[in-house]
Amino acid sequence: MLQINHLTIIQTADQRILIEDLHFSLMPGQKLAVIGAEGNGKSSLLRLIHSPEQVASYLTWQGEISYAPYRLAWLEQEASAEILASPIADLFAPHIAEAELYRLAAELLLDTEILFESRPLETASGGERLKLRLLLALLGQPDILLLDEPGNDLDLASLVWLENFLAKAPQAILYVSHDETLLARTATSILHIEQIWRRTEPRWTYSRLGFDQYMEQYRRGIDRQNALAAKEEQDYRNKMERYNEIRNKVDHDLNAVSRQDPATGRLLKKKMQSVKSMGRRFDREHERQTQRTDREEELEFFLDDLPGVPQDKETLRWGPNELQIGCKRLATGVELFVKGPERIGITGPNGSGKTTLLRQIFESFNGRTDITAFYLPQNWTEEFLPGQYPLDYLVPNGERELLQEASNLLGSLKFVREEVERPIDQLSGGQKVKLLFAKLRLAKPQVLLLDEPTRHLSPLTNPVFRESLANYPGAIIAISHDRRFLAEVCTRVLRLTPQGLRTEDPTLYSG
Repeated sequence: MLQINHLTIIQTADQRILIEDLHFSLMPGQKLAVIGAEGNGKSSLLRLIHSPEQVASYLTWQGEISYAPYRLAWLEQEASAEILASPIADLFAPHIAEAELYRLAAELLLDTEILFESRPLETASGGERLKLRLLLALLGQPDILLLDEPGNDLDLASLVWLENFLAKAPQAILYVSHDETLLARTATSILHIEQIWRRTEPRWTYSRLGFDQYMEQYRRGIDRQNALAAKEEQDYRNKMERYNEIRNKVDHDLNAVSRQDPATGRLLKKKMQSVKSMGRRFDREHERQTQRTDREEELEFFLDDLPGVPQDKETLRWGPNELQIGCKRLATGVELFVKGPERIGITGPNGSGKTTLLRQIFESFNGRTDITAFYLPQNWTEEFLPGQYPLDYLVPNGERELLQEASNLLGSLKFVREEVERPIDQLSGGQKVKLLFAKLRLAKPQVLLLDEPTRHLSPLTNPVFRESLANYPGAIIAISHDRRFLAEVCTRVLRLTPQGLRTEDPTLYSG
């Protein structure tokens, strides 16, 4: 259906090759998930396939993209401002007399009354927005769906619905997702886009395995390569140790030979030439030997050496309070008690007041002298100034020692020089989240307040951040619908309801 042949994509600004000589076919009913680290060109690939004119200002490419006579539909990661501002009824007015509108709405579990509402699309919940945008796309009767992070901004119930939709949809689907649980439950094949060797060499892998099976195979391959590289390096060192012993002995004999014994001297010089030739051969072999991997998920990020919170300390006692936005009451009787280094996960429907709750909890730490807190917002515009550069954000006072520490930290998070020297607003969503994590690391807080911290991190790097947070010695209060984050990081999961916080069933987040 969709044919990609010898496709190479180049980022115009720095002439970096994002994807090189890519070729694959998307078949009917196939659910092909595109995975890879932040900034590797996943969204650009989908946008290029659907609307090449939209990427012409910042990408160049060569190769063939073919899908005729099939029809494409594309859901961007974020709907345009124009679409979001449009009244819902206006979006569907051209189709209001079509029976297909109501049949598809029923399939998407949408109440048809919403199709006649005059409120803007942006006022709908995350799940409603996704379903309404999908409904618009499906009305064009597409054969192929291109979906860029369809799970963003969805609560748990909507994520489960999306998984069922992806699994059962008759269309071929090419999609990007960072949700490992969703990938494991829906992908029938994987397209893995990489940038290795400090993001200087593009590489791609196409696999007909599911996500978990592919990742297991991928990591086994890394382990095998690194084990072979370690063995070959040790063999090289052993050879060089023996070589140096022989060379030193011949060199010693040459220095000790008497001028009255020229025949022995000539023999020793020939032997030295043979020894040096052997050394050169070992060096050539060393250049060709297996190299250790330098993969995107092999970044380094640690929090286990930060100050932390004593086990018996009362970290937080908040509420009971009421949550409201303007005149709208969201919840009453909301209270939270955290003791020591607990790691609390907070879930709940979109619009239930989770972000409002986290902001108010953060404000309660203001003025405390016994504990320090760091807030990672969901909306990055709160953190970054227009035109600001990464190091200016991390070290606003320009202190030399901190600048060096920040530079080293960005290197361990796989930032390349071009990204460090680029304004933050030109970075990918995942790189911006990494930048926030770098700020967190430099701040050395005892309490972390995190609003959807893993939403834009790739399924390759997400496990590293989950492990670092699971080993963090301080307290964590995090809003998340990332099921692996809730299962692997959080010691307690609470659901925000109109009547307050309620203990959530942990089995919802397994698998």
